[in-house]
Amino acid sequence: MKKKSYFWEYPSIRSVWANGARKGRGLRILPEGMGYFVHVTSRARGQAFLFGDREKRVFVRKMREWADFSGIGVITHCVMDNHFHLMLWVPVIEEVSHEDIVGKLSGVWPEGKVKAWEETYQVQPEGKQERMDREMIGRMGDLPEFMRVLKRSFSCWYNAEHDQSGTLWDSRYRSVVVEENPLALMSVAAYIDLNPVRAGLVQDPLSYLWSGYGSACGGNGRSREGLEVLVRCARGILPGSAEGLRRGQLKKELGREQVRGAMKEEQEARAAPKNWKEVQSSYRIWLYFTGNDGSEDPLSREQSRDRSGFDPVEVIAEFEKAGEVPLAKMLLHRQRYFTRGVGIGSPEFLEELMEQFRGCFGEKRKRAGRPMKGDWLGLEALRQVE
Repeated sequence: MKKKSYFWEYPSIRSVWANGARKGRGLRILPEGMGYFVHVTSRARGQAFLFGDREKRVFVRKMREWADFSGIGVITHCVMDNHFHLMLWVPVIEEVSHEDIVGKLSGVWPEGKVKAWEETYQVQPEGKQERMDREMIGRMGDLPEFMRVLKRSFSCWYNAEHDQSGTLWDSRYRSVVVEENPLALMSVAAYIDLNPVRAGLVQDPLSYLWSGYGSACGGNGRSREGLEVLVRCARGILPGSAEGLRRGQLKKELGREQVRGAMKEEQEARAAPKNWKEVQSSYRIWLYFTGNDGSEDPLSREQSRDRSGFDPVEVIAEFEKAGEVPLAKMLLHRQRYFTRGVGIGSPEFLEELMEQFRGCFGEKRKRAGRPMKGDWLGLEALRQVE
């Protein structure tokens, strides 16, 4: 039986970074040479409510088409009446065959354009053919290029459909790199899927069809794959504090010699939800923990503040025992940390990120991360502050 592969199978994010640059439009930092998670958002011009159901449907279709071309994985998304949010996995693209390039172009270009490009390709000398292939491959795994073609293609469709001209978008998109850890990934994803709840459009996030969670619950396989990626990451990657605690428990139960094997078995089990029902249950528990507003036990805020790490698997276990998650109310309010700045993660992650781009920050800047107001269990934000 062929092993199922996922777009999220990747090396660690913590190594090679792109050169940052300070510009009048603000600082943008994107990793280079390694895959990374990122939250992007963009608003319609004047924040006008321009997008109805048809516009949202076309936007999601174009998002999927250009994501397939780029090799970018959509973890989750939410298209609102005047803006959109995407949580993406941006991979490193190395080798793509010419046949695959033509196949990818067929998903985003009209048939006649693909045919003309291929006819031109076939009459070129070998060296020119290689350059044409490299040019197309260079457009893959590239977040700025993906966002450019997505927003531009949707703008062209919208203007033609509504007999308009000019810009559709208020400004360039915003991007925030998300650290590869369970708390950061799950919090940002939940923030995106809870947008329609915050806006008062629905009471239950599964009722909103233009979000990753809503479309997944409606049977969309692509959205389900994105959320499966999320749950697998959350189950398989433990923060150091949670991992150390569990290792200590196993030492007492099994003895030092058996700890490594037991830890490996547990992590492998966590990383493999059996089916969509299990994925949906795990993510919904994380996403929809707003139902226990009056509950104060057993997961108290005092217990949470004493922990330097956070494991959503433990939260799920607590919630199943009628516990309350302290992040609930905060995720139901707008959080500028998730849309402004350049990074979300642990203090160590943000220190490393700022050090790589030290010239992009003021000389007096001593500390990278800024604490996020509220009980975010160790998460901080990196913003361009002098």
